[in-house]
Amino acid sequence: MTKLLTACAFAALTIGTVGAAQSLTITSGNYKITLDNYDAGTLYGSSAGIKCNGNTAACDAAAFLQSTGSVGSVNPNADTMGILSVALIQNVTTGQVSFTKGTGGTIGSVTVGPYLTGIFANLQDHTVEVTCGLTGCTTTALAQGGGFKLFSNAIDWNPAFGSVGGGDLNAYTYSGISGGSLFLEGNFTPGVTSVDPLATYLTSYNNSGVSGNGSGYLNFTGGAAQAFFDTNSVATNLTGVNADALLSVTFFGGTSTNPLPADWLVISAGQATGNIEVPEPGSLALATLALLAMGAVTQRRRRPV
Repeated sequence: MTKLLTACAFAALTIGTVGAAQSLTITSGNYKITLDNYDAGTLYGSSAGIKCNGNTAACDAAAFLQSTGSVGSVNPNADTMGILSVALIQNVTTGQVSFTKGTGGTIGSVTVGPYLTGIFANLQDHTVEVTCGLTGCTTTALAQGGGFKLFSNAIDWNPAFGSVGGGDLNAYTYSGISGGSLFLEGNFTPGVTSVDPLATYLTSYNNSGVSGNGSGYLNFTGGAAQAFFDTNSVATNLTGVNADALLSVTFFGGTSTNPLPADWLVISAGQATGNIEVPEPGSLALATLALLAMGAVTQRRRRPV
């Protein structure tokens, strides 16, 4: 009985400690991180054909307009990079909102905000094809590599610096963003298509107005909130390896009547979705109380009359 009581007490203390340390305000279920982005990218013109096939150097040579964000960068071969601002983090299973832009929130024991802003960069085009028809020309590009860093900041992003004025995006530096506290970081992971096993990002757009969509799988590798989002819970991708989240975006270019700030090529909106499994604080508290109560009752029964 003494051993049993000792084990129960240890379990109660352990569960109580975990609950106190995590102070969880996000619950198990599917989550959605809603994002707004400004992107710089590479264009390949409107002549039909395969511009490059599984070769980044060939893609560089075929570029009609190289991304401005690669000029003078630590990675001059990068083709897509930009800045982002998180609008909302929500548990879509329960409806719980853990973060709202401008007001901040708490995810686990991590207090974030009032703004979450970040940088994504180092996506290098690997395979590109332009097809033309009655509706015009469409470019489909597969990129490899790529990563991102998301920071908790006191101020929102400022796109007026453009893709080069705020720092080197491919070094994950941008004025007003990279100086914050690192909330989450990671990389784009292969598996977006079986056509190119190394591809980490798929994008397709109509060359007129540069409007289209993109998608890719994400792995979270660091930051204060890594423990809550690094779950490998997204359905197995085409490489047979689970990812942490799926990113999907839609984008469009500026117009003469509604131009984009500085040298950004497109503005986009998207979401990263995944699943998170965490212990419920209420369950932890009940388990702790039950174990402590069992110990107290047993102690009373052992007292001499």
